[in-house]
Amino acid sequence: MKITGEQVMPAARQQVWELFNDPRRLARLIPGCEKLEQLAPDEFTGTIIVGIAAVKGVYAGKLKLDEIRPPDHYKMLVDGKGKQGFMRGFGTLDLEPATANPRHTLVKYAGDVQVGGPLMQVGQRVIDSAAKMLLGQFFAAAEAELKADAAGKVARQGFFINFWRYMLNVIRSLFRRNV
Repeated sequence: MKITGEQVMPAARQQVWELFNDPRRLARLIPGCEKLEQLAPDEFTGTIIVGIAAVKGVYAGKLKLDEIRPPDHYKMLVDGKGKQGFMRGFGTLDLEPATANPRHTLVKYAGDVQVGGPLMQVGQRVIDSAAKMLLGQFFAAAEAELKADAAGKVARQGFFINFWRYMLNVIRSLFRRNV
């Protein structure tokens, strides 16, 4: 499964880089994340709960960062397993000043992920849709975190509030297209 996309974050590149490299804060942004621990400066282990269609499970895995060039780029190597299947893959994350507003950051991401086991029974289309929704929830949570930081507050995070933020962003994007 190939994943690519772009997202504009309402903060400077350094702030976005720090957010995406802080395991404590990052764990609050990842949908279903139960635990995220740093093993080394470029290696993490974690547990997430993910439900896709009728297949729900707990997955444990490792994340290794490579090709690190702060605050512009890194490559992620991911390996996760659970009773409902496995996931292996890699991805890149690139940060650059947004052209419309240089105080904002354009996040470009791309990756290739292999999924197997009972999880594949739900079908590739459902998995693709679920991946897009989880990425949307992640970026909605990241945006809320960055805006709260700018205001000197702590963002409220959680599955339902981040899902609601994601849905509001989808609705807003539909109206922007029609204008």
